Amino acid sequence: MDQIPLSATVDGVSTVCIRDGAFLLVERGREPSKGWLAFPGGRREVGETPQEAAIRELQEETGITAAMVTYLTTVTFDYSTPEFPASKPFRLAVFLAHDLSGEAIAADDAAAVHWLRFEEMAQFDVTESVLDVARELAQGLKS
Repeated sequence: MDQIPLSATVDGVSTVCIRDGAFLLVERGREPSKGWLAFPGGRREVGETPQEAAIRELQEETGITAAMVTYLTTVTFDYSTPEFPASKPFRLAVFLAHDLSGEAIAADDAAAVHWLRFEEMAQFDVTESVLDVARELAQGLKS
């Protein structure tokens, strides 16, 4: 997938964790999209690279630590995105976590955590962008 510059302009980050073919999803505890499942993530802090934000947000929301992350894609949300409407474009950089440690627990603004295989995600309210990324990665896991 594409490379993201360390100083790239993104508003928020999301981190994909995969263990034994299952994806780590958090139940959003706050609006927007309260109750929906998504990859752990959040907004960047001042002076923070997207990669640093991805590792920090993962740890804050789930207790999972990633040694490093690699860039997957950037998703843009706007007023036309039903599950995550935004008044102005919101750019979310999505990363894949590597060398995970720790056990997942719901923390910060996550109401719950779930390890789900792609096929199980249809039973939950999961954002379309999460399904798109998970579908692509799940196909790679089967190869």
